[in-house]
Amino acid sequence: MKTNSKGVAITRPDQKLILLRGIPGSGKSTKAKELVGSGAIHSTDDVISAMGDYTTIFENMKANNDFGKLFVAHMTNVRNARKSMESGLSPVIIDNTNIKKADMKPYIKDALSLGFDDANIQFVDVGTGGLTAEALAARNTHGVPLASIEKMVASHKGQEPINIKTVMEAKDMTVESNVLYTGVFLEKASQNVLFHNLEHMIPEGWKRFGHHMTICLGPIKDKNLLGTETILRVTHVGLSDMAIAVKVDSDIKTKNAIPHVTVAINPDGGKPAMSNDITKWQDVRVFFLMGKVDEFKKQ
Repeated sequence: MKTNSKGVAITRPDQKLILLRGIPGSGKSTKAKELVGSGAIHSTDDVISAMGDYTTIFENMKANNDFGKLFVAHMTNVRNARKSMESGLSPVIIDNTNIKKADMKPYIKDALSLGFDDANIQFVDVGTGGLTAEALAARNTHGVPLASIEKMVASHKGQEPINIKTVMEAKDMTVESNVLYTGVFLEKASQNVLFHNLEHMIPEGWKRFGHHMTICLGPIKDKNLLGTETILRVTHVGLSDMAIAVKVDSDIKTKNAIPHVTVAINPDGGKPAMSNDITKWQDVRVFFLMGKVDEFKKQ
């Protein structure tokens, strides 16, 4: 049996996936309606509009520099499009700007996995629709400003060539986040307890932290954990030339090999991350710290 470029048997030889590309205001949605026939159109903009007021959602994302909701909308659109492909609809049209190759990759990946023929995965590039950036800014329905339109036009031109091979070689689409790391952040009273118990071990002049136990870099996947209060059980203390830390037990799992709280660092080149390099740990009389799960964001 004939296979596609993913090595999957072509079991849907007549189904089509059409990926529209173009700048907001270029006429993509009009083109989608011309092509859809008895198929289905899927647009991330429609997903966002279903969440609430489109303009307000984007204003909030920009104000907080947190575009996680946009990523969720993209992934929802991908799932919706896959359902249409699975149900046998054709053509399935992706009515997004699809400026970057990574934007289109999830749809093509699903189509190939479902047994689509490469020949039936098509790119329809509307581009600017023959309009200037100023005209596109005035014409698009979601109020995308001129500066953003100009960036999109430049990015659109820089993505060539567009084909299945180059798209599948692109890095996967990821969410841009302003979250640097997630951790269990100590209450002020617990910070005082920590320093009180280890006062005699902190070298003079070292910079004190006693700030948090890292859970992971970037945002946490399980958002239900945010705001959770938890107890950290201090069992050991470790000291190197660059850092001092306490080893802790916690119900909250961490990506670090050894769950710990950095207590202090050497001002001469020490960094909190160097607590991960501590190899010598000694028992201490057990004491407890209280903290709350939160995300630390770019300032």
